[in-house]
Amino acid sequence: MISPSPSAARGALLAFLLLGLTGCGGLTGKGYLFTRDSQPLQLSEDAQLRQGHIELEFHPDPMWSADLRLHNERSDFSVSVPSSAYQGRSFFLASRESGLRYDIQARWRESKEDKVERDSSENCVAPGFCSKTVRRLKCAGKTYRSGTDRYEKHLGDEGCQEVLVTENGNFPDCPGTRSVRNRYQIYRLLVSLEFTEPANKRQPLAEFDGESQRKERLLETVAQGACRTY
Repeated sequence: MISPSPSAARGALLAFLLLGLTGCGGLTGKGYLFTRDSQPLQLSEDAQLRQGHIELEFHPDPMWSADLRLHNERSDFSVSVPSSAYQGRSFFLASRESGLRYDIQARWRESKEDKVERDSSENCVAPGFCSKTVRRLKCAGKTYRSGTDRYEKHLGDEGCQEVLVTENGNFPDCPGTRSVRNRYQIYRLLVSLEFTEPANKRQPLAEFDGESQRKERLLETVAQGACRTY
């Protein structure tokens, strides 16, 4: 069995990381593709789109690049869009950069829907009685607690040893949980695409109008009561 070279392994790892990053935060949706005279849109020798209902996949804010994909039971087209093509809530992919026959202009805007609330819990700390792992300094039968003057004074003395012990007692930072209420904004992105000839940008050869699936954004987290230590 032939082992891959270090450079090949690094290349494969980089490709894997890039794939993971471009896939993160992507959106899916659906809409309708209109083509001029209802004729197929030949994007390249191998890529063709037909008028009709179609599904959409794209990323509104990629780190480096992301795929724009349009697909249904008759067509499946995708193209990589670099982050440099993005500007605000739009991107422009020139044919000379993509290798396609047409430029692609994408625009989107947010359509807000309901606000929802969900109860949850979060970790917290508070004064109380609990069991904690603490640092102690043992010196010839005497034990000093971390953070005290004697601990600092004898730290490093010959015959002294730092140890970790579990103690029950009153501490200012006992771990606990508290109930919270999270408020979210539900929204969709309304997306439009235009496919135009590089020499004639006024009349699109095809247009897509659609919307993403419902997404949610955390607006605020409100504590519901005090931190309960354990």
